This record gives sequence, C-alpha cells and structure tokens, in this order.
Amino acid sequence: MRCLPLVIVLLLVLAPPASAMRWLDDPDTTPPVLTVPGPISVQTADPAGKVVHYDVSAADDTDPTPTILCDHDNDVMFTVGVTTITCTAQDASGNVSAPGAFTVTVELTDTTPPVLVAPSSVSQETEINADTSVVFSVSATDNVDGPVSVNCDHDSGSLFPIGTTTTVHCSATDSHGNIGSAQFDVTVTLIDHTNPLVNVPGPFSVETETNAPALVAYPFAPSATDNLDGSLAVDCDHDSGSLFSIGPTMVHCSATDSHGNIGSAQFEVTVVLVDRTAPTLHNVPSSFAVETENPGGTAVTYAPPTATDNLDPSVSVTCVPVNGTNLPIGPTPVQCSATDSRGNHTSASFTITVALVDHTAPLLTGVADRGVEANGPSGSIVNFPTPTAVDAFDGPIAAVSCAPASGTKFPLGTTTVTCHATDAHGNAGTASFHVTVADTTPPALVIPVSRGVYATTADGIPRADATIATFLASASASDIVDPSPVVTNSAPVFLSLGTTDVNFTARDASGNATSRSSAIVVLPKPPPGTPPLVVPPAPKAPDNPKNVQAKPGDGSVRLAWAPVAGAKKYLVYRSESGQRRTTAVGQGQLVYTGTATTFTDRGLQNGIEYRYVVVAEDAAGNQSAGAAIVVVPRRDLLVSPKDGARLRKAPKLVWKRDAEADYYNAQLLLDGVKILSVWPTRGAFVLHKAWKFQGRTYKLKPGVYRWYVWPGYGARSAVDYGGLLGSRSFQIVR
Repeated sequence: MRCLPLVIVLLLVLAPPASAMRWLDDPDTTPPVLTVPGPISVQTADPAGKVVHYDVSAADDTDPTPTILCDHDNDVMFTVGVTTITCTAQDASGNVSAPGAFTVTVELTDTTPPVLVAPSSVSQETEINADTSVVFSVSATDNVDGPVSVNCDHDSGSLFPIGTTTTVHCSATDSHGNIGSAQFDVTVTLIDHTNPLVNVPGPFSVETETNAPALVAYPFAPSATDNLDGSLAVDCDHDSGSLFSIGPTMVHCSATDSHGNIGSAQFEVTVVLVDRTAPTLHNVPSSFAVETENPGGTAVTYAPPTATDNLDPSVSVTCVPVNGTNLPIGPTPVQCSATDSRGNHTSASFTITVALVDHTAPLLTGVADRGVEANGPSGSIVNFPTPTAVDAFDGPIAAVSCAPASGTKFPLGTTTVTCHATDAHGNAGTASFHVTVADTTPPALVIPVSRGVYATTADGIPRADATIATFLASASASDIVDPSPVVTNSAPVFLSLGTTDVNFTARDASGNATSRSSAIVVLPKPPPGTPPLVVPPAPKAPDNPKNVQAKPGDGSVRLAWAPVAGAKKYLVYRSESGQRRTTAVGQGQLVYTGTATTFTDRGLQNGIEYRYVVVAEDAAGNQSAGAAIVVVPRRDLLVSPKDGARLRKAPKLVWKRDAEADYYNAQLLLDGVKILSVWPTRGAFVLHKAWKFQGRTYKLKPGVYRWYVWPGYGARSAVDYGGLLGSRSFQIVR
C-alpha cells in the first residue's frame, strides 16, 4: 500500500465532514428513536406472580446513550394478569421520543392436586349388636385455592356394620381440576362390658323359738338377665330351703355372661329367736364417794356391771352417766341397763357422791421488787400495794398480811417482804419481794463567795495562812441521810498572785457528791499600814423546811410546809417509786419553784408511791439539804355507803365500774369472818336482811361490817381477778 502524501493526510484529518459542519451551524431538534419489545407472556405456579425482564433501546444521531424512562421497573415481580408498560427516551439535548408501550402478561398455571389429611384407620367399639355411627374428620388444602371441600363415599357419623372393615374413599378437586385423594379403613367391634343384672329378694326375717339354725325359703328364686345373652343362671352361696343360723346372714348371688362380665347382688336373711326372758345384771357397784379440789366436779371411773342372757351369749350393759364422765359436786345416781337382742330389758342403779375438798393454797400476785430513795439516816417509809390473793374456792381473799407492812419505815439496804393469805380451809399461800432503800441524793453544798486577799510574800500567799484557811473552812454541806458529809477542796499549797479557782466537793457516805467553785484573788503585798480588806461573812445554808405535809387526792398530791427564815424561794422535786432500779434517781424532777409554802401536783397515777423533796434556797443561792416525804395518790372507787356509815337497814353497795371487767366479786365480812360472797355483773349489789352462804343462813344483825370489791375478767372458771377496788366499813345499829 502506498502512503498518501502528508499534506493530504493533514487535510483529511483537519477537514470535518459536512454533517459536522452543519451541527456547528444548526441546533439538534431530532428526538431519539425508541424501540420497545412486543407483548411479553410468561407462566408461573406462584399466585404471587413472577419476576420478568424486558429489553427497551433507543438510538439518536447526536447522543449515543439517550436516557430511557419506563413506568414499571425491570427485573421485578409482576403480579398475575396483564401489565402495560409505557417508556420514553430523552437525548442530551432534551429531545424526547414518542412514547412506546408494550404488555407483560403473567399467566397462573396449577398442576398440583390438593393434599388430604385423613386418619390412617378408625376403630369403633359398641355394646349394641347393630350398625354403629362412626365419626371421623377429613380435610384438604390446595397450594393455590387453600382449603377445599372433601367428598367421601361414607359420611362422618354414618352407620357402619359390625365385624367387618369398610374402606372409606375421599377426594378433593381444586379450581384447576387437580384431584387429590385418600382412603382409610373403619372397623366396628362388638364388645360387652355390661354386667348381668341380678334380681334377688329384699331383706326379710323369719322367727324361730329354737336356739339352732332354721330352714329358710326365699320369697322368690333369684334370676339374672344380660344385655346380650338374655337370661342367665344365678349362683348363690346360700340356697333357698337351706339352714340359716340365728341372727342376720348376708346371701351373696352372682351371674356371669358369655363375655366374662359378672353381676352380683345380696340380701339379708335374719333368723329371729323368740325370747321373752330379760338379761341378768352382775357386779353392780355399791354407792361410793370421791373427792376433788375442782368446784366444777371431777371425772369418775367405775367398773361397769356385766350381764348374761338365757339365749344371747353376750349382752352389753349401758350406764348413764357413762364411765369416766365429769360429775358435779354432790350425789349423782348412775342408772345401768341391759337389753337382749329380743328387746327384753333389765336395770339397776347406784349413787356416786363427789365431795369438794381444798388442799390448794391461795395464789398471791402483784408482788415485785421495789427500789425507793432514802428519806433519812434510818431509811424511808415505803408504801406498796397489797398483793392480790385469789383462791380456787374462795375467790379473792381480803385478809392479806405483809411483814414488814406497807407504810412502815424500811432501813437502808435490801429488806425482804413476805406476804401471807389463808383460805377458808386453812391453806396458806405466801409470796415475797425485796424493797431496796438507797441513798442517791447528793449533799447540799454551801461555799464562800469569791474574795480578794493580800499576798504575804512577793510571790503570793501559802494555803496554811489563816486568811486562806478561814476561807476554805467556811464551806459546809448537809445531807438528807448522812449527818456529816465530807467537804474537800482543790486549793494548792501556795496561791500565786492573781486569781485561783477553788473547787469544793461534798461527798456523803453513799458516795453521792456535789461540786461548786469559788475564786480567790491574791493581790500584791501592800505597804505597811494599808487597811485590811473587807472579809465577807461566812456562808450559811438555810434551814430545811419544817412540818412538811402531803395530802393524797385522786391523781394529785397537795404539799404544805412551814416558812423558813431567810429563804427567798422553795424548790420541790418529785420522783416515782417503782420496780427495782439500776440508775441513780437523786432528788428527782423539779416540779415547783416559787415563794409559796404550798404546792398541788396533778396528773399523777393513783396507787403509785411518789417521793417529794422540799428545798429552801436563800438570796445567795445556797440550798438546804431538803425535807423528804412519800405519799400515794388514791381514787376512792367505792361509792356508797360512806366509810364508817351508821345504818339502820340493809344498804346498797355501789362502786365505780372497771371498763374491762366482766363481773365483780363482792364480799362481806363480820369480825373478820366472810359471811357473803357474790358475783354481780353490774357496779352495785343490794344486801338483804337474810341470805344463805355456804349452806348457812345469815341475818344482818347489829355490828360493824367490812365489804370488799374485786373486778373479774373472762369466765368465772378462769379465776382471773384484778386488784382490789377498795374496802369500806359500815355499822348496823338499832
């Protein structure tokens, strides 16, 4: 091949074609040419549709890759049916082709038959010898149609013959003509679980006068029928016309059908021995007596009698009350009887007398150890509530004595108090507790007022100097219990110039201490001829209040005392006596400060011992040791008659109710002897001119009577009594 000249090549390269030259002169207005496929048709067995791919192209003179836009995506799931797709093409100059359309048809095809669900086989039992209804269930589902109906050549619930096997054929057809089928066998078996029915006579009896077995004929012969076999033979363990023993005999009959089912029935035949002779009682106990401490009686046992009969080998004996019954106080007749099997009856009786005895001592409650404050060198008067004594027979006991007695003086230390109560039968009960009298009140300390002194040396003054010794010796102390408390001080051997604080301490014999401080100001040694300093008078505590009196009231105490010379005010302290304590009490709680010589303390608890200490204080603040007194506030719960009343007729006893009491025990004593004990449920009891108590008759004659009342809780048999509400006396006069 020859080469073209270079000039020609350059001209060819540089010279554009005519079309290109025209583009440079004119804009592009020609749209792309769109090419779409013809109708597309596909098939699927999926009811949801099928993924379809289609090809669409476009050509343009100037744009080699025009943009194609379709209103349905490519390579996606198309639903069953016809879908029309419209497309356009656009070149780079914005020219849009004419739209092109084509269709995509997805055709659903179904070649799968329905699936049937049927039993593998059906077995049915029956006890009726006839064609039997059999129920079964068959269903079908199709991959396209879902559940479809099933047709069987034997319907569920229809009759099937006994003893043969029947094949049931079932089929189901979907909407596309696909047919599914299934078959199974149905077998009906005749069975027999029903027992034969045995018919026997009802219970009956025959009489005999011979104590030996008797011949008995049945009212009719036992028979049996079966649901399949019809009439059957019956077998009985006692035949009609056989011998039966005297008394009841149970006859058992049975029948068995051809399938081994057994039916049974029974009836009772009683051979009655005619007997008109009563049994004979033996070993009937003689009348006897027993003792008990229980007012409610006691369980009594005895050897029951025995009985024999001319015909019956054994005859039971019945006694009322039965052996082991709880019998009340007093005589109780016991009736014993025996009846033979023919109704012949015999009886006998004896008497059991239950005597009430008392060997149990009364029980004392309400005792507890107590701790009280000492009120003087010899101890303190101690008040404590009288213990409650309750006896199982007598109830509450009024006469309870304690030694030492309440209201007497107890020495320092611990004293054992023993209380006694004796019931009407002489049984004595005791209880004891401890009363501890202790001194926990510190002494009252009086100290000199602070003062100045001149030094006797250039550096100060020794403690032994008379001026210092007099100052220290002027301190004094007094105590309710200890007549000579010891006073000490903290003064040094030598007091330097300046102020020295001196602490004074008073300590009693029980170790109780009080401390107070005063100051000594040591002034420089004065030049000769300097007048001495003024010496304050020696301090002195005021006297103790005298004639301290305490009057108890209902929840209150009124105190009064004589005025004390030099006292500017009085202080009253209160403490409560109670159970044994482990911590110091001292003077107690300050309940009054003032100039009056009387004070009423309210809001107290009745029946509790309170200790009061009355202290006098002077203008300098010096206090006396205090005067102590104990008192027990009380509420008078007995209302009428007044204590010591003189009466001409029987009074009505009235008291204030206890909200928790279920009843009360009121007792009346004459010359210390109980002559009446009653248990009213209200807060009053009316005495009469005459009454009976413990088998004796009493009359309200002239004399001095004392009455007591206790609250009771729960049932009377519980013997639960509270503390004594009170006691009073009255005198009957003519």
